[in-house]
Amino acid sequence: DAKIWVWDIPEGGLTETLTEPRGTLRGHMEKIYFVIFHPLARDIIVTSAYDFTVRIWDLSEMKEVLQLFVHPDQVFCAAWSPDGKYLCTVCKDGKVRIFNPRKSPNPVMEGPGPEGSRGARAVFVLEGNYLFISGFDKQSKRMVFMYDTGDLSKPLYEDSIDECPAILVPYYDEDSNTVFLSGRGDGQMYAYEVATEEPYLFPLATTKFPTASQAFSFLPKYLCNVKEVEFAKAYRLTQTSVEPVSFTVPRVRLEYFQDDLFPETRVTWEPTMTSKDWLAGSNRQPRTLSLQPKDMTLLSQAPKETPKVRKFESYNADTYKTDEQKKEELMSAMTNKLSKQEAPLPQDLAEGVDEDEWDD
Repeated sequence: DAKIWVWDIPEGGLTETLTEPRGTLRGHMEKIYFVIFHPLARDIIVTSAYDFTVRIWDLSEMKEVLQLFVHPDQVFCAAWSPDGKYLCTVCKDGKVRIFNPRKSPNPVMEGPGPEGSRGARAVFVLEGNYLFISGFDKQSKRMVFMYDTGDLSKPLYEDSIDECPAILVPYYDEDSNTVFLSGRGDGQMYAYEVATEEPYLFPLATTKFPTASQAFSFLPKYLCNVKEVEFAKAYRLTQTSVEPVSFTVPRVRLEYFQDDLFPETRVTWEPTMTSKDWLAGSNRQPRTLSLQPKDMTLLSQAPKETPKVRKFESYNADTYKTDEQKKEELMSAMTNKLSKQEAPLPQDLAEGVDEDEWDD
């Protein structure tokens, strides 16, 4: 009905069915296509509909505050930059656009996007300096693209995945630089590591499920079990259930906190400013949080492991030799052998035959 319904979830979760919303937002003239909360500012959302407009709302005032009217066709998606300054859109006209919506309704940059008309999704990666986009080509093959946000003239890299009508929805884990991808009805989840060096996208292992997935919701980082090296956690929606999904990295020394995998994480689950602060131009960034448990030592501070004794091999501290010592002994033995070969051979010491003794 072209209205945005706003609901308040009580502290501690739902205890009864909600029947009355806080209110509704009116402004769009066609069916709503998406609603996305601002990553840092409380009560700021961005929406788009089949009327081709993008609108930004302040829920504290329950009113529209900004509008973007430059899109000539359906807007597939929008994505906020991690610092909350910029907004990226991917449109059915085949263009990728980046806006600074508080300063201008016009894009600060645009370039060619996915050519397919089935849909697309975008997410800022690598501290907002790059864009990861999933979409389709003209033959409706699912594709992924990597862009430099400073130059949208062409993708840095693109990769074809498969043929399927479902849009691949990305989730980005910024601490491990991993992008997870899954579409509605898919029985697997794809993953890529993103990097600033070529080829920018590195395929990771595909996670397969026994049944089709309808959607995923990833949880805040502090809910991961770092003692089990769980770097991402999600809930998977199927046709009949909601199931937890854990993503872990195999490690040997689990008694230590794997600080190479778990840097201090940004607290993205708490707002850093009010809607009025953001609309006035504030860009307050989130604090960071260490995930290190108090009873664990950093892996980077762990003592080096002593060489393990081989099976069926006796160990004697007086006669034990390191690999470096064995190497030196081998080189010394080879040198001695070569020096011995420098002595004249027996045939070199034998007297020759005089010329007049040769028979003509």
